[in-house]
Amino acid sequence: MKKTTATKFRRAVSALALPLLLSALIPSCADGNSGSTDNQEKPQSIPEPPEESPQNDEPYTDITGTKTETVTADSDENADIQIVMCGDSIMRTYSAADGDETGWGQVLQFYFDTGVYVNNTLSNGGRSSKSFYYESGRWEKVKEILAERKAAGKKTYVFVNFGHNDQKYSGNGSTFMNYATFAKENPDGWAEKTYTKESNVIDSYDPTTSPDNGTYKDFLKKYIDETKALGGTPVIFSPFVRCYSSNGVISDKGAHILSEAYKDESAARGDYPAAAKEVAEENKVAYVDLTSLSKAYVESALAQGKEKFVYWPNDTTHACTLGALKIAGMAVDGLKEQIPELASHMITPEARIMVRNNTIDFGRIYPSNESVKSFKVSAFNASSGKITITAPKGYTVSDSESGTFAKTLEIETTADYFGTEVYVKFLPTEVAEYNYNLQVAHSSITPDFGNSPVGSLSGNILLIALTGAGKQKAEGGQDYTVTWPMIDSSKAVVYTANVDPEGVVSPSVATISSGLAESSAKADAVNKKYHTRFYSNLAAGWPGEKSEDLYIQFALPAGSNNVVVNQISMELASSGTGNMKWDVLYSTNDDFSSPVTIIQGGFLKQNED
Repeated sequence: MKKTTATKFRRAVSALALPLLLSALIPSCADGNSGSTDNQEKPQSIPEPPEESPQNDEPYTDITGTKTETVTADSDENADIQIVMCGDSIMRTYSAADGDETGWGQVLQFYFDTGVYVNNTLSNGGRSSKSFYYESGRWEKVKEILAERKAAGKKTYVFVNFGHNDQKYSGNGSTFMNYATFAKENPDGWAEKTYTKESNVIDSYDPTTSPDNGTYKDFLKKYIDETKALGGTPVIFSPFVRCYSSNGVISDKGAHILSEAYKDESAARGDYPAAAKEVAEENKVAYVDLTSLSKAYVESALAQGKEKFVYWPNDTTHACTLGALKIAGMAVDGLKEQIPELASHMITPEARIMVRNNTIDFGRIYPSNESVKSFKVSAFNASSGKITITAPKGYTVSDSESGTFAKTLEIETTADYFGTEVYVKFLPTEVAEYNYNLQVAHSSITPDFGNSPVGSLSGNILLIALTGAGKQKAEGGQDYTVTWPMIDSSKAVVYTANVDPEGVVSPSVATISSGLAESSAKADAVNKKYHTRFYSNLAAGWPGEKSEDLYIQFALPAGSNNVVVNQISMELASSGTGNMKWDVLYSTNDDFSSPVTIIQGGFLKQNED
């Protein structure tokens, strides 16, 4: 039995903060450690433990087997042919993350031998045909590369793929006018914008320098003309579809055809894929209709309910590794006949079995209770064979959350196979640690982790580290709740907690990290309930990746008591123009060392409660 000195909870925050409720029990006998959410004891018998699979019941370690690399490919920066990628978040390179985010420029090298080097260092999220052109260090750098390679007598292709951010609502002069374009005709007469190189923001508006009013088509024409002038070969791609659908069919808006005018704009933005095709044909350059190609592919995924294997979790725009590989394949297939020089260097990527998640943490639950979590496995170019998933002691697996769970799950891979969400059930039978490896294998392919954080292999078997524990039941004691409301009746920010019944414990005030700054209270868009709002105090604003500098911490000193935390709940909302991700973790150490993740990759869409 262990006495807990403190229980602390951290949440990586979104644009709005939260009220937090912690229900706990001071028992006369307990294990002294915090549990995960919703782990109350259930009145059911403890079943006999299932037959175990002995080959993977050894406790996992962090360095089991060898690490698997995920989205790297052989390349030669000094190759005679270089492809310079100019694009947005659909093309950019991502570091490994839980959502398996991947850009098609990141994996394009897999489709070429070492005679071609794919340079994807300049594409980045949030860029439009307009902003990429003006932003310091983007198009200027492309032109430097073109000039250097022309002088060296080397061939350079420039792949141009924009559209998503060109469609942003301008807000009648808001920041998004840095990005926004009409597709082909600009009836509102927006001028081109000049940017200050120091800050990469709009410095001035000068209609006299913009006879073409800066449409999407106009900026694509600039890329074509300036690439040709420096000896390069431009290639135009229409944008990858968003997964906006009805009855399995991608909508016009999902296919980047905007037929309704935004507020404060006199006309609809228009048909961006048509504009891309038109400017390519008029200037006699190669063009690939990624919109139509990806529309057919995504609709085939929708027909099977498999779109979640193409896009990020809770996202309808950005691709995961499978989706990015498919987009890159569409791009390459579209160029085979148009550009024989590139076709002579094209290769077929190796087949892949990809797993999202290198670890799954089930926390601590009572014996006889169960907890179910899931991970995704997908296949690329794997038209045959079998995936076998083997669960260790205390765990079982199924391809359906409500289906039959067993020690093994077998999945056939066929030509039209996208992927499977695999459900893992944790059912401890005793008060003990259950830290073991789950195995994923294929009959002919060694699985990898896509662009999620790399994990371990044992030979040709991929290992997912499962962690969980059966916790001791509390006996006697007093129930109480602690609430951090974060806002009072006058909408002022408060960091103190309420305890019911009073006097049981003395919780610490909530603290915010130095990366956060307090803002005004604001009502969420859904139920109009007010929340305390915070914003990023970091110089770069809200980061695109997880940051350890953005969190709110809630602490409950236990004193001489043994404390069992039965439930943690919270209200979250986001505000502004972006989607937000968040995690919830707890630690029983004063310095927040060795934290345990309760919720990982929580997601809020823009202005969502």
